[in-house]
Amino acid sequence: MTFKLNRRTVLAALACTAMSAGFAHAQEVLKIGVLGPLTGAGAAWGLGTDGGVKIAAQEINGRGGLKVGDKSYTIEVVSYDDQYKAAEAVTATNRLMGPDGVRYIFGPIGSASLLAIKPLTERDGVQLFTGAWAASVLKDSRYIFRVGPTTQEFAPSTVAWVKEHNPDIKRVGLIAANDETGWNSQKIQRDAYTAAGFEVVTAEFFERTQNDFSAILTKMLAQNPETIELDTTPPRTAGLIVRQARDLGYKGGFTKFGGFDVEEVVKAAGAENAEGLVGITMAAPGTDVWDRLGGEFSKLHKAEMNDYVVMFYDAANLLFSAMEKAGSIESDDVVAALEASAPFEGSVGKLTWGGADAYGIDHQIYRSVVMVKIQGGDGVVIGEAKLN
Repeated sequence: MTFKLNRRTVLAALACTAMSAGFAHAQEVLKIGVLGPLTGAGAAWGLGTDGGVKIAAQEINGRGGLKVGDKSYTIEVVSYDDQYKAAEAVTATNRLMGPDGVRYIFGPIGSASLLAIKPLTERDGVQLFTGAWAASVLKDSRYIFRVGPTTQEFAPSTVAWVKEHNPDIKRVGLIAANDETGWNSQKIQRDAYTAAGFEVVTAEFFERTQNDFSAILTKMLAQNPETIELDTTPPRTAGLIVRQARDLGYKGGFTKFGGFDVEEVVKAAGAENAEGLVGITMAAPGTDVWDRLGGEFSKLHKAEMNDYVVMFYDAANLLFSAMEKAGSIESDDVVAALEASAPFEGSVGKLTWGGADAYGIDHQIYRSVVMVKIQGGDGVVIGEAKLN
């Protein structure tokens, strides 16, 4: 039997061949989640998280996708705002794990949010890369990784800096948010200041929705603190506290050894009020890496660049690298690859795992902690804090 090939038959055959080739090389989509405060007082941290992850994903996609075994994936980032509320975090996590099909989540930032979703994610083997600081975050967990050190690791060093550079200061006031993050961090700060020979004369908590701190500050200032530790207070809120304390006549110093953001603090406090405030950050402003990531971040969000962009950019790249090394996107395979990855290169130097002594598992990234002082409205690097 003889078949005649006309032009239409040939074109149809070629089209089918092209479609088959296209399907053979088509990339699959790997969805990853971002969960954090994208609005409200903690938005600087949440937007930094979102920006860092998205920049890393864009770079992977720009190189042709994530190569895992014999497959190639386009990374898609799905972001939700938990508004720093545990109930919102649970709702968003159920959406991410359910209809969105996400197995890897960056965030949340708040310890209350993290502890609320932890039973869900641990049960289903969903990995979390969090900035939450409560000690209980990593305890009894398999799938949670923390993206940087906490007060537990750097407080002895930062408090020692205060003692060395301010030998005449004896009386300290502490203020923190009234939730798991604040309770945990303020206890560590209190212990560190007391051990260094300071007298903690006042320690207060505020609600995260609060904007008027006059009553709390009046009570605190009645105890005559010579310096006030702002701890893990969100940057914008910290700026409001600084401004309102100055308005009440406070002339002493401020430190913020937790969740620092120079631009946000200065914007809320005013440059003159914030002058001399000392804080810590996980990457040095003004470096080439900071400026490069800041340029990319500005294309995604109107917020100012902060160290959360760097931390979550590194964490996302670490996850992608672990998937490539494991040749798998299955949680247990990726966990094993992550645990075997240290030491590893971050955007600002070598990073490693720690945390076993304090939390029972080496799932916390250890990285350098930079000390910064506000001068003339800008952040000036003044040193580095050592980690326990």
